[in-house]
Amino acid sequence: MTNEELFEQAEELTRAWESLKVSIDFLDAMNAITKKDASWDHYFFNSHQSSNLESNLLNIAKTMVKVSDAICPGE
Repeated sequence: MTNEELFEQAEELTRAWESLKVSIDFLDAMNAITKKDASWDHYFFNSHQSSNLESNLLNIAKTMVKVSDAICPGE
């Protein structure tokens, strides 16, 4: 793999990290909110807002596997 290809993979991981950081920040905020308003988590899950978070985390996992496969094919 060339340096340019490795750099591209590093950029993919950076984007995945940024997306993961948004999810982590969101979960931190959700934790703080539920400590003040216990009914908020019911709204979050009942309105299916959680599917956005789940989708985001799934996309991060797929990106990580894709980068891993690109760097180390067949592993």
